[in-house]
Amino acid sequence: MPAGLVIIGWREWICLPDLEAAPLKAKTDTGAWSNTLHAIDVTTDDINSHYVKFRLKENGRLIKKEILKWRNVRDTSGQETLRPVIRTKLEISGRDYQVEICLQDRSKMKHRIILGRNFLRNGFIINPSRQYMHTMIRSVPRIVVDE
Repeated sequence: MPAGLVIIGWREWICLPDLEAAPLKAKTDTGAWSNTLHAIDVTTDDINSHYVKFRLKENGRLIKKEILKWRNVRDTSGQETLRPVIRTKLEISGRDYQVEICLQDRSKMKHRIILGRNFLRNGFIINPSRQYMHTMIRSVPRIVVDE
């Protein structure tokens, strides 16, 4: 296997330390282009706002992040929605990445976050017969990967 590639399962533990302290179960999704995080109460002050406010769970704390951009995303039923995209740190398999994440209500979905192929192509090989190959415990030292 080429140096730098990491094998991960179809589900893995990740952390989003700038947004939530607890580890999350993430699903790898090579059919999705972008990463998507479950968010509720998603609001902006107005159409020209540079910030989005949202919660990660019912009665959770209100988070305010800068909007990196807006992205049109087509879901599995073919419906297109315009979603705000934020940039945040994502920790997976002992590595730290600065990633783009779309915010969307995923309350009807099994996983709160999906990792899309735009992120996964940065050195990951997915083993679809495995899950949680990497611990949810934060390892030290960390490897910081610039995208």
